[in-house]
Amino acid sequence: MTIRHLRDDELDLALTGETLPAEVAEHLASCLVCRRRRDGFVAAVDGARGADPDDATRRRVREGALSAWGGTSRRRHWARWVAAAAAVVVLSLVPLLRSHTVTPKLNTDAVLVEVDAVLAQDPLSAVAPEDVVNTIVPAPVEAGEGS
Repeated sequence: MTIRHLRDDELDLALTGETLPAEVAEHLASCLVCRRRRDGFVAAVDGARGADPDDATRRRVREGALSAWGGTSRRRHWARWVAAAAAVVVLSLVPLLRSHTVTPKLNTDAVLVEVDAVLAQDPLSAVAPEDVVNTIVPAPVEAGEGS
C-alpha cells in the first residue's frame, strides 16, 4: 500500500491558513510525516521573525562587511580626494591645451596639382611598387625582324 503525502501546493495552502479540501485536511490530521513537514516550515518562519541582533553582532557583521569591501581607512580616504582633485585639474587644462595647438595650413590646391601630375605620368606606378607594375603590365617587347 502506497501512502500519498501532501504535495507542496497542498502544504502551501495549509501554511497560509486557507481552507483545505476534506481529503487533504483528513490526511494532514492523521499523518505524522505531513504534520512534521508543516511544523518545520512554521518553525523556520518563526525563527526568521526573531528579534533584531544585539549591538555586538551588528558591529561584528559591519566590520566583516567593511573588511571584505576594502574598508574606509583615513589614508585611502585622502588618497581618493587627492586623485579626484588631480583629475579635475587635468580635465580643466585639456581644453586650454587643445585651443593652443597650432595646425599647419595645408594648401589643397598645390596637393591636387601634384597628384594630377603623378597620375598623368603613370597612374599605376603612383599606387603600386615597380615590381608589381612590371608583373601586371609587362614591358612591351619590341618586334624584331623575324616577327
